[in-house]
Amino acid sequence: MRPIDRIAAAFRGEQPDRTPFVPSIYEHGAALLGKTPSVVARDAALMAEAALTAYHTYQHDLVTVGIDVYNVEAEALGCAVHYDDSSSAVPGVVSHPLAEQEQLDAGALEIPPINSSAGRLDLISDACSRVMAEIGEQVWVYACIGGPFSQAVELRGFENLLMDMLTSPQQVHALLQKTTEFSLRHAADLSRRGVGINIYESWATLPLIDPGIFEQFVVPYERTIIERLRADFATPPPAIIMGGNVSDLIRFFIETGASLIAADYNADFAHIRTVLEQHNSDIVVRGCADPKMIERAEWDGVERALSVLAEKSRGMARFVWGCGCVSYSTSPEDVLHFRQLCLEQSR
Repeated sequence: MRPIDRIAAAFRGEQPDRTPFVPSIYEHGAALLGKTPSVVARDAALMAEAALTAYHTYQHDLVTVGIDVYNVEAEALGCAVHYDDSSSAVPGVVSHPLAEQEQLDAGALEIPPINSSAGRLDLISDACSRVMAEIGEQVWVYACIGGPFSQAVELRGFENLLMDMLTSPQQVHALLQKTTEFSLRHAADLSRRGVGINIYESWATLPLIDPGIFEQFVVPYERTIIERLRADFATPPPAIIMGGNVSDLIRFFIETGASLIAADYNADFAHIRTVLEQHNSDIVVRGCADPKMIERAEWDGVERALSVLAEKSRGMARFVWGCGCVSYSTSPEDVLHFRQLCLEQSR
């Protein structure tokens, strides 16, 4: 069974020949090329080569293109990103354009014009096109966009935005409407190339915010993006990816219309499955092992975790194996060993 057929079967709720294997490969792809994340993150050809090299090495069943996947939209909107070509560190946002406002004024944010190549938006699109041309007939290819809430945090600063929710909620919603439209513009460009969209909401996870904030300031904007993409494009189904314990947010993920979520290693998988079944949801769950344990080659712990996940997901067609972000320093041999352990649990 080809990867594209295997993962599509899982999304349809059918049993594939084995459980799909979907690790999170970002800056680790740069390591496979012997280059730093900052170098690869600013070169479309290298970013595509990193994704392709990872696919040919690990034969995973869904490929995601990107390195510092949380920064791209924020950078295009005016956040400064620090690059260090000599370090294995992942590039990161170092300035927040709206942070100096005494009171949030969403009207001060200027969205780049639709034909703008602001930041690295065109670079990401170029890299995705290269990967699609090479392996798009074999495997689903996904691109990444920073979610509207996470973009707002990067623009305003986390503590500032939390205070704004109490003192100026209308301005927060106005800002989120802008970041949502910007996300949709970038997502549409990527979708026209045939790739699926992962929406990354790193700042929306628990315990950084509580479920009430998630319901009010995250769900409506994620739902807008997903509904528009589903209506306008015949691409792999949109996913929402975030770390942390998503157990208490599962009913909200159902409301967004997302097709895949990641259940991190600390999530209550049994609760997630129960809620999904109660709502007759077609969400695919990626059961994730701890990537730090893989990096340290703590195989007894990894095997125990996989065994527990295998038991809790038994009979669940919409389930795929995965892990959190594979680090730059994790050896390819250890990723391959993790893959083998997942495949053994699939039998």
